[in-house]
Amino acid sequence: MRRITIYISILLLMGLSSCNDWLDLRPENETVLEDYWQSESQATDVLAGCYRGLIKDGCVERMMVWGELRSDNVDEGNSMNEDMKKILSINITPTNGYADWGSFYSVINYCNTFLHYAPTVVNRDQNFTQSKLHTLEAEALTIRALCYFYLVRAFRDVPLVLTPSINDNTDYNVAKSSERQVLDQIIKDLLTAKQYAKPSYASEAFTKGRVTVNAINAILADVYLWDQQYENCVAQCDLIMADNSLELVKGNDLVSEVFYKGNSTESIFELQFDKNIQYNNSVKNLYGFIDSEDGKWSYPAFLAPAGNYTPFGYQPATLNESADDIREITSVLYSANGKGYSIVKYGLMNYTEINNSFSITYRSSSSTPNWILYRLSDVILMKAEALVQLNRSESDLKSALDLVNKTYLRSNTTADSLKLAKYPDKGSMQELVMRERHRELMFEGKRWFDLMRLVKRTNDPTSILKYIGPKLTGDNLQIKKMSVMDALYMPVHQNQIDINPNLIQNPFYEDAETSSSN
Repeated sequence: MRRITIYISILLLMGLSSCNDWLDLRPENETVLEDYWQSESQATDVLAGCYRGLIKDGCVERMMVWGELRSDNVDEGNSMNEDMKKILSINITPTNGYADWGSFYSVINYCNTFLHYAPTVVNRDQNFTQSKLHTLEAEALTIRALCYFYLVRAFRDVPLVLTPSINDNTDYNVAKSSERQVLDQIIKDLLTAKQYAKPSYASEAFTKGRVTVNAINAILADVYLWDQQYENCVAQCDLIMADNSLELVKGNDLVSEVFYKGNSTESIFELQFDKNIQYNNSVKNLYGFIDSEDGKWSYPAFLAPAGNYTPFGYQPATLNESADDIREITSVLYSANGKGYSIVKYGLMNYTEINNSFSITYRSSSSTPNWILYRLSDVILMKAEALVQLNRSESDLKSALDLVNKTYLRSNTTADSLKLAKYPDKGSMQELVMRERHRELMFEGKRWFDLMRLVKRTNDPTSILKYIGPKLTGDNLQIKKMSVMDALYMPVHQNQIDINPNLIQNPFYEDAETSSSN
């Protein structure tokens, strides 16, 4: 890994004088000095840089590419770049731009810099108490843990860097740590953060999008689910679901409230974007928007597969699934070119119950959506998945089904509830939970990681072919590659290998030509 020479700028960050200032950053200065850390406001400004790093295109775009592109959710759109096309065609080499993890390590360095210097401010500013310090440290630890969680899911073994790049006296040629070591550090950081994080903030306009206890619990639940610590996952989900301030949005309002407006009643943690400060260019470029000047549909990089698009209505009717699922029409629209379905989940859905009609007013180029990391329905379905894996008795399967019905019934208001008799064992219930997560969370950067959890549980990479196989169109070379566990992870970018002699390539990509010739 190359040395991360990210300098937290003194002028980079503004004080929080308005509701937008939290993410409104000034041009970079390229200097960090120990004598900068004199006041609470300066420490808070640097913490804002941790959040600001997350909403840069480099991070959000990779959240989407790593979490969706190889899944059964998306296919090639009209403006897909060559690196995306190579990932989609299972032709990934170490020179692929999306194998570059630098944007996440930049955010990690912001967090490490804050955690290194912020404690010194307590002795310099009498108003900056230990309690205030711990609260801010909880946010930095959580953001760092979140970054590492994305990295470990995408690459498996990654360098674990816990100190900032602040001088020339430290060797930053760090070798990779094992997935186990990284996960242990993530869990340690999150458990520490939970002790000091705020449960909520008094002023939503001023502090929306900041880390709360619920956000930490949600990340922990996700980490425990990935790590197959199912009882711990259930415990974290229960803590969140006990919060009466969280409530599922009604199905008819799902798109308009959750995705178009943002910060809904079921929001737990979402990255904040504002058209006056920072556009969410990743959602616009990958999923598309309407040009406000001529009203023409943009050319997105991602489309939903036309021929293999099967989250809805493809199960036997006897299972009573997806008979009239609101999420289908509010997630995709048929594309006239026949290439695929346009993704409209982040648009504004209007629903008239009288005549059962829908209309989509998609987001214009002058508006921008938030990026949702966690919401209540995700937590509900994480708990369902964990209960299925525990399968201690029939009550676990019954509880899992009840949880699935929470999200299913709000989007299938005319359908009967799902019946336990239709899913009598662990295997059938697991499939139901997988399908419901597919329907509920499509295009939210979750699907590939959901499929990877399945592979990790079975230790059988071929199990993923059941879902993505149809998208591979019978290509034997692609199928062969996706049958190798190591190939399901991303390669380390070649630039990192060249600069850092302590880094080794991920096994499947040790030969730079492996992914294109094998």
